[in-house]
Amino acid sequence: MQPFTVDYFLSKAQADTGLSDFGPTDFLEGLTVFIDSINAQGELSEARLGKFEERVLTQLKNRLWFAKDLAEHPEILDERIISPVVIISLPRTASTKIHRMLGATTDFQSLRMWQSHMFARIPGFADGGIAQRIQATRDYEEWMYKVSPESISGHSMFTDETEEDITLLGECTFQDPYISNIFNVPSYTQWMMATDIGPRYAYFRDQIKYLQWQRKPERRQPWLLKSPLHLGGEAALQAIFENPRFIFTHRDPVKCMPSIANPVRHFRKMYSDIDTASSLGPALIGLFGARATTHLQWRDDNPSARVLDLSMTEITRDGIGAAKKVYEFLDMPVSPVALQAMNAWEQDNQLGKHGANVYAADEIGTSEAAIRAAFAPYIERYSPYF
Repeated sequence: MQPFTVDYFLSKAQADTGLSDFGPTDFLEGLTVFIDSINAQGELSEARLGKFEERVLTQLKNRLWFAKDLAEHPEILDERIISPVVIISLPRTASTKIHRMLGATTDFQSLRMWQSHMFARIPGFADGGIAQRIQATRDYEEWMYKVSPESISGHSMFTDETEEDITLLGECTFQDPYISNIFNVPSYTQWMMATDIGPRYAYFRDQIKYLQWQRKPERRQPWLLKSPLHLGGEAALQAIFENPRFIFTHRDPVKCMPSIANPVRHFRKMYSDIDTASSLGPALIGLFGARATTHLQWRDDNPSARVLDLSMTEITRDGIGAAKKVYEFLDMPVSPVALQAMNAWEQDNQLGKHGANVYAADEIGTSEAAIRAAFAPYIERYSPYF
């Protein structure tokens, strides 16, 4: 395989769009480290090199289109994001269920997968190319399940379904752990763990303002955001948003860590034929153990922060009951229309609908004892929710 170069990606994105401004340039260091790590460690499948190139170019083109709209519509940055609701947690804690149930109502502004995958308007279309953005996402979805069909059992993603904001924060800035979930890039991961999260969250704030500006009729509704990678970023979220409110979903880390390893394995399969399962355990424990510790410190330092704690058990057993707790926490009435929408979603998305996610600690190079040790402070405080 010929080594990829940063100059190639930048030049190609600029040539394809006819634009040159990528916005804040702090993404360049992360892009450089990422491409270097891919060249040295990525072990990409020869058959998927074109798809890898397409993925990187998609993010760069979105940055170019976004910068163009910002230059032409500076009022975008005047948008106010008032008291968003942010679901934070360890992964595999039923956070996706509560997120999508709430997202099925009309009471929140939430992302659909296509709005995360293609967040920027495409120049030359009166509506910003909505149909083109949806089709591009649908094409990606179809390809993803073709090359890695098992990924649907870990974290299913569909073009028109409510989805995490993980791509916005992760890939577009080239400064986030999400990239390490998709690619085996240890040197990039090491670099990323030591970076300041401030710039990536500043860009994320502007992306959310931009998306709100694109959907004017829904502006008065609170944003509903969600990503396990927001765990440990609560202070940054407080710095960029006005009075954010948090929902924390809990589960025993001994079950969470092996469970999240399977989706990571399946996502990596999209671009590589090498199974990195045996190294995933220590990496995931290191990442989420540190973030759980940071969260605990933030809770201690911010006793007045608005946080609702929910257990995975109550969400899986009684989703409507858990959702009602969220509405009560937010001081919002639950309308019959919202209840109907959430009931319909829950009935259509029973546990195991897309297959079982089977996992074990020893299959990912770790042990239950190692997980308990890494998460000891978190387990001590929140075990009643397990």
